[in-house]
Amino acid sequence: MRSALSAPAGDGDRELFSRTIRTVAALVGACVLFVGLLSITAVVVTSRAVSGSSLSAASETPLPSSAPAKKPLSI
Repeated sequence: MRSALSAPAGDGDRELFSRTIRTVAALVGACVLFVGLLSITAVVVTSRAVSGSSLSAASETPLPSSAPAKKPLSI
């Protein structure tokens, strides 16, 4: 009984096995590349959105005035 991971014995079978392994490797590589690019894009978009909102929030905060500061309400 042969192991499931061992190469088949025949010459035509070896060619089919090697083509199958190359195809699987190409598909796995393409999936890794695609998911990696999606992840990088998500990180870039998210970091720009977060940094953009903190910069705009900082620019909208008024300068300190002579009025007494109000104590923030806790929720």
